[in-house]
This record gives sequence, structure tokens and C-alpha cells, in this order.
Amino acid sequence: MKKYFLLLTILFSSSLFSQLITYTSVRLDEGQNEDYVKIEDFWSKIHEATIAQDLETGWMIWEVIKEEGDEKASSRPDFLIMNFYKDSIQKNKPRNFYEIGRAAYPKLSKKKFDKIWEGGPYGERNVYELERLDNTNWIFGELELGTVIQFNAFKQLDDSYERYEMEFYKKWHEKGILNGSRKWWEFNKILSRNLNTVTSLEDEPTHITIDIYGREIPEDELEDAWGTPTFTDQMMWNNGSKTREMLDQANLKLVMYRFAN
Repeated sequence: MKKYFLLLTILFSSSLFSQLITYTSVRLDEGQNEDYVKIEDFWSKIHEATIAQDLETGWMIWEVIKEEGDEKASSRPDFLIMNFYKDSIQKNKPRNFYEIGRAAYPKLSKKKFDKIWEGGPYGERNVYELERLDNTNWIFGELELGTVIQFNAFKQLDDSYERYEMEFYKKWHEKGILNGSRKWWEFNKILSRNLNTVTSLEDEPTHITIDIYGREIPEDELEDAWGTPTFTDQMMWNNGSKTREMLDQANLKLVMYRFAN
């Protein structure tokens, strides 16, 4: 149980520091998904060691859900890896994954370890470096495998965009948590990206939001759940929408994760 409490503290924490996150999208050949999950399961023990050595705070693997009729399906990755760091100091610590891996699997011969290490599949990868700017509070206990998130990519159009997200939209997301329609919202800024393969993001995104939704509110409960928006609210929604452009949206399913015990 301690593991889950720490997971929620790290992943769903308030932004008291500049948490950094690396997104690595993985594009596989057809039929490689099952073997890829096996190689990530092998790596999970290595990530347990890197976390124990204070080289990262967490690691997650998400499967991209391919929706029928999605025009961008052919350009989407198959998986997304998330690595979490409490700050730039932790992220920039030197590390040798091969040596950490050999220590994590002491009963494997070097020959067998190298065969798994080199075997893959690892796919083609794009890498994005992000900074967490804000999020809601997580109050829903342990995060379960199979949890689905909505991943939203935006392009900033105005200097006021971040303030709209953090000072206006967040208020409504918190209201959604209270009425049960939402469980989570986070707001991240893309710092850099390294593209090595095709991407569904044809334009250059500047920010990523992630949502976890709750119950669907019946129509006869909508007014009680959300109240009546004021004129100011309506103007803020209208003006806020002009500060950003949505470039892409996808659903992802949690496959595995490792955080501190």
C-alpha cells in the first residue's frame, strides 16, 4: 500500500517544484506488440533499480488505443513511455543502464542477458521533454492497470494561454472532480522534441494536457452538477478558446508502471 501512496504523491502532486517528464513514443512493426510488452517487463526491474538509486521518480508504459475511423491511425505510435524526474538535477545524474541491468539480474548469464538486452523489439522512437506546470489533486486511491487517459496536444496562440489553463479552466476541472465527472487533469509544457520517425502531430505542439474522466452526468443532473455559468464565465470560455489550437487527441491505456516502494 505504501507504494501506491507514494505513486500518487509523485505522479499526482501539486506543482511545488519543476517536475520534468520525458515522453517517448514507440512505433512498432505489425505483430510486435506482445514481444514489446515482454521487453518492457524485462526493463521494469531495471527501472525499479534506477528509482531506488534516485535516478528517476517513476516510469509508466501506456498503450495507444487505435480508434476505428481515426484518420491519423497510421501515423500514431503504438506505445508511450513516461519517465518522471523530480527536477533537472535528478534528470541529469549520470547513469549506465547496462550496468544497472546486469546488477538487477544477477542470476542471468552475460550471454543470456545480452540476448534479451539486444533483442527488442524497441521500435522507432520520438522523444519529448516536458515540464509539469499544474494539475488537480488526486483523491481516488490507487491507479489501476487498464486506466484510460485522454491525451490532448495544443499549440499556444497567445501569451495568455497558460494563465487561462491554470487560472480559469482548472477551476472547472476541479468542479468536475467534485461532481464526479472527472478524476484528473494535468497541464504540461513541451520544452524540446527529437523526432526520428513519423508523428501524428503534423504541426509543432507547445503543451499537453491529460484527462481522466469519471461518471457521465445524466442530462437532468447537469444544472445541479455544473451550475449556471455567469457572463464572465462565458466570456472567459470564449476568449480562452482563442488562445490555443487543438492539434491532436488520443486515448491511452495503462499497461505497467514502477514507482518507489
